[in-house]
Amino acid sequence: MAWDRPTLTSLHERIARDFSGRLLDGATLLRRSVLAVLAKVWAGACHTLHSVLAWLYLQFFPDTAEGEYMERWAGVSNLSRLPAAAAAGDMVFAGQDGAVIPAGTLLQHQASGLQYALEDRAVIADGSALVRVIAVETGAAGNLDAGEQLQLLSPIAGVESVAVVQTGGLTGGADAESDDALRARVLERLRQPPRGGSMADYVRWAREVPGVTRAWCYPMHMGIGTVGVCFVCDAQEDPFPSEEMVQRVQEHMEPLRPATVKELAVFAPEPLDVTVRLRISPDTEALRDAVRAEIEDVFSREGAPDSVLYRSHIAEAVSLTPGEQDHELLEPAEDVVVPAAYLPRLTQVVFEGEVESHA
Repeated sequence: MAWDRPTLTSLHERIARDFSGRLLDGATLLRRSVLAVLAKVWAGACHTLHSVLAWLYLQFFPDTAEGEYMERWAGVSNLSRLPAAAAAGDMVFAGQDGAVIPAGTLLQHQASGLQYALEDRAVIADGSALVRVIAVETGAAGNLDAGEQLQLLSPIAGVESVAVVQTGGLTGGADAESDDALRARVLERLRQPPRGGSMADYVRWAREVPGVTRAWCYPMHMGIGTVGVCFVCDAQEDPFPSEEMVQRVQEHMEPLRPATVKELAVFAPEPLDVTVRLRISPDTEALRDAVRAEIEDVFSREGAPDSVLYRSHIAEAVSLTPGEQDHELLEPAEDVVVPAAYLPRLTQVVFEGEVESHA
């Protein structure tokens, strides 16, 4: 039988009835009497205790536990919450040949105020130096796109004060794993326990790396005795992982793979670009933004390698957008069939017609 938490009103009425029956021979409690006040105070205390019991009840099960209790459930399966990770990548300094940039030199991103440090000493040659930097603070906020600029906190003789992020950007930064993400891994472990190198094992190993949110396994990817694993990092603005992230996952999985697997290939999925073109009514800027967000959500939830992204699901997402009265989905004209090792990428949402004026 399910346990129903009593409301504050029911607790107050129950306590008032007890006082009336045991102390007043059934007479009604006077509104400003001591017993009436005690009934309300005691009801409030009991209601607080019931709320604690209701919360503790949720901690008994891995699908509803949270915080430290979720971590204890994870520990039972030999899992732990993934820590935050720092973004890293390559940058280019310009300057005079022979100028030295010491290891640990600090740079700052002006827009966010985040700081980065050089991992190794660098020397300007042929007018520039390629350096590797890592974010001082962990977290997804440290990820930067290629072309972003960082500025030296302290000037260095012969070196320009601004450095430019190179192709691939600064990537790999990830926030500490959330309760929901940890819960998903715990439930996956309970439902699909380790089997000495099954497809589920490879997916699990990949998701143990901070920043990895989804992964797919391909047995015999390059022939007998080989396995391929591709993955994405949905927490990033661009979910397609950089070479830096691919290397991190490869290094994590190498010691875990069975000895019978002679080669493990970890790689990023190839993008399958998709354009969505439609007409909406009413055609307003606010509705366009809302529709675009709903379509992006469909791609995030249902887009996966070796799958079908259904046209009807895109149309359904538009129909469910608050404020939408009618629409016509012009493109894609049919379901999007996604090959293995590809991931559908929404390149743009094109709205036919002009935005309605409310002047």
